[in-house]
Amino acid sequence: MNNIAYQPYGGYNQDYNGGDYNNTSGGFDSNGGGSQGTRTQTKNSLTPVTIKQINDSKPIIQDGEFIVHNLELNLVSFIGVIRKVTDNASNLQVQLEDGTGSIELRKWVDENAHDESNAFLQDGKYVYVTGSVKEFGGKKNIQHTTFREITDFNEVLYHHLSAIDCHLKAQGVKSETKPNESSNGLFVSGPAESEGGLSVADKIYEFINENTPSMPEGVPVQLIAQNLNLLVDDVVLHCGKLTEDAKIYAGYDENGFLAV
Repeated sequence: MNNIAYQPYGGYNQDYNGGDYNNTSGGFDSNGGGSQGTRTQTKNSLTPVTIKQINDSKPIIQDGEFIVHNLELNLVSFIGVIRKVTDNASNLQVQLEDGTGSIELRKWVDENAHDESNAFLQDGKYVYVTGSVKEFGGKKNIQHTTFREITDFNEVLYHHLSAIDCHLKAQGVKSETKPNESSNGLFVSGPAESEGGLSVADKIYEFINENTPSMPEGVPVQLIAQNLNLLVDDVVLHCGKLTEDAKIYAGYDENGFLAV
């Protein structure tokens, strides 16, 4: 789904209250440090967030992990639209915003190499970003940054839902799941389990894990869909969740994934 005509991010402010996900203008409406309750530990997995959460986060101790609303931010993922790209020879400076805030990122490049992998980093493109939260000169920064182009708008919606879910869990709000009902409520209703009692996500992970050694550039999404008799869009959504759970990561081919 290339060249998708998305509505401007300003439109999301009406639906998500500026990405804050509550009825106040303060953005999750609590202090950035958030000492109440038990903080959610996320050192070993990606935490889906908004840019506002990144900008509002603060370390509770010097050189400590960044905290926002009881949520500990170490490795994070977020989605935004590129507003400006500046080529500085050794790096690309990318200004990104998601309707909740903006942030400047750097993508280091080899100025002597003829690398086309950054060609999608253009104004107006939606990208999925991962990295670790740091602060330099009073401004938030993302280290070890990776970028992936968004080609399916469903992934933007899914990420926002994941960020809401993660925030609510950090506040102690438990999701309500009926007996015999799949706990993965963020996916469109469908077969919760496949042959052998494995969920669709588990089947996808197993397939990627089995083929990772022989496909070092990434197990193609199309191959996964073909072998598991799934829609490509469904595979992309499940792979997005598996990536945020730090079970898989994007390969050299943006349409392929590798098991951790």
